[in-house]
Amino acid sequence: MRTTRIMALLPALLGTPALAQEAAPLLTPKPVFVPGLYETESRNSAFQDQPANGQVCIASADFDAFRRETIAQYEASPQFLKACKPSDTRSLADGFAFAMDCRDSKIVLTFHFSKDLVSSTNQTLITRRPEHSSEILTLMRRVGECPGQAKPGKDM
Repeated sequence: MRTTRIMALLPALLGTPALAQEAAPLLTPKPVFVPGLYETESRNSAFQDQPANGQVCIASADFDAFRRETIAQYEASPQFLKACKPSDTRSLADGFAFAMDCRDSKIVLTFHFSKDLVSSTNQTLITRRPEHSSEILTLMRRVGECPGQAKPGKDM
């Protein structure tokens, strides 16, 4: 009987359903990622005057797919898993970061997204010889569609 009274009072205690829904935390917008052909330039902090340039086709459907597929590549690599293990993943306002504990080192990969740009930073801390630690910055700019790819928003 007492349970019935408490259950009857719950709507009054919690407010109307509309108010209860408004009290829920708002989700922040996810970063934008557009699949396509990207020009890349990477610079290693130890060799700054020797950039590496290239092009890469990134076919991930959206930000969530890019994040999921990127992390899955590491988690599915037998060579990677022999020396490293994923240790932490974090969401950022404009991207994501994940860390890996490896033999004698710690690696942190950070990705930032804005419209047709992606930047990534690969920080490697060599625990026994921190003076040999390095950071690689890669900038990727979308320059078009991948060969055979339909424009975003259009069916193939």
